[in-house]
Amino acid sequence: MSSGENSILGEAREHHRKHVNAVLRRPGMYGRDEMAEQLLLGAMAAVDGSSTRWAAELAGLRERRAFTAIGVKGAYCNVLPANGLREATASVYASIAHRCGWLDLDRTLSAAEYRRLAADIGDWVTEDRTLSQAIDRFGAPSLWIGSTNPLSPKTLGYTTASPDDELICLHLWNTFADAGTDERQGVHPEPVVFAVRHRPGDFRSSFSFTPEGLRRRPTADQQSSLRLTVWIFHGEQARYASAAFETEEAGLAWAADHGVTGILAEYPYGGAYDAAVAEGRFTPSKPHHGTTNHVAAFTPGLRHIHLVDGRRD
Repeated sequence: MSSGENSILGEAREHHRKHVNAVLRRPGMYGRDEMAEQLLLGAMAAVDGSSTRWAAELAGLRERRAFTAIGVKGAYCNVLPANGLREATASVYASIAHRCGWLDLDRTLSAAEYRRLAADIGDWVTEDRTLSQAIDRFGAPSLWIGSTNPLSPKTLGYTTASPDDELICLHLWNTFADAGTDERQGVHPEPVVFAVRHRPGDFRSSFSFTPEGLRRRPTADQQSSLRLTVWIFHGEQARYASAAFETEEAGLAWAADHGVTGILAEYPYGGAYDAAVAEGRFTPSKPHHGTTNHVAAFTPGLRHIHLVDGRRD
């Protein structure tokens, strides 16, 4: 192979590696499912000469029951609430990227730090824990997956520089609560730890849960990532919603075309209040909760995007 060909291949590797690490940090920006991870890691494997290894990794996911008919997301449906699946799903692909040498870590644990974390984490999550407590105890993560917004779910991954050391993943959850005011508040003041994925082998046996994670773990009728949602646009100062879309992407494209200002929000089919209570995103605790006026004014508590002149604010 000539030096020119080597240079081109090197540029291709760097290009794909950059995008692999981007999708593993902010997966929500690449779509609502894991197709982006599959395509980008598959392309990375091709330019790295590791396609056989990539195929073996995917086969391993299926053997460990970490990959269903709808992907890794399907395996997580009995672990986390529906709005916490995206970041957790990316963590499984991040583990593959680490084993293959493609993951750029923000911090590498020493071998001693990693052994201590692996030994302590199971007992640590027997109590409810918060994001700040996790970082105080274990330090900054090797990989932060998801938004830094305290009202959003996220996953923290910890590992060493060695590809032989698995990524230990803490799954944290929070979402918008209906506070009865214009101010947006979370169900919790900051994200709380729901589960940690830290054991090898069978996917379903790889987790330890906090008490809060067990309380909010999806029931049988909630364990489906195929839950239908719709995206509704409500113009600024408008009395009624003016558009509805099957996907976020369709809503954003329409908003850009028309240059509108307002909020594009995701709604579950059915009543927003009923869905929030059923999924554990809202717990009635005051006399007015569940009354006619409260239910009529209840916000969905799912994803929403502020738009100004058709662009994200």
